[in-house]
Amino acid sequence: MSWKTMMTGVAAAAGLSIAIVGAALSQDFGPAPADYRSSAEIYVTERLTHPRTPRFKFIGEPYQVVADIDGHEELPCWAVDVRVKARMPGGGYGGYVPYTVLFLNGEAVALEGDVRHVARI
Repeated sequence: MSWKTMMTGVAAAAGLSIAIVGAALSQDFGPAPADYRSSAEIYVTERLTHPRTPRFKFIGEPYQVVADIDGHEELPCWAVDVRVKARMPGGGYGGYVPYTVLFLNGEAVALEGDVRHVARI
């Protein structure tokens, strides 16, 4: 393979990558969820088996993702990473468990583990 052929292939791959990222960035993510901490806490708590006074640690600020949710592909969403420590049936706390909560139009709509595909932008 010649140097010119190899560089043409690299340039084509770079152009494709830029086009894919550009398409994702052109989607309308809307504003970051305003009260993401409270919304995420409520959303996760409603899904816990024993929702008695869980403890939350938020890891960073909301960030943009593209997700496939409920038959809709490439939805522009916001996501936030949270660690949750919940009470066990015996009353003590377990360890922190990581979750990523997805937001669409400011509303918590899914946990990352419940959707088919999530790509961080």
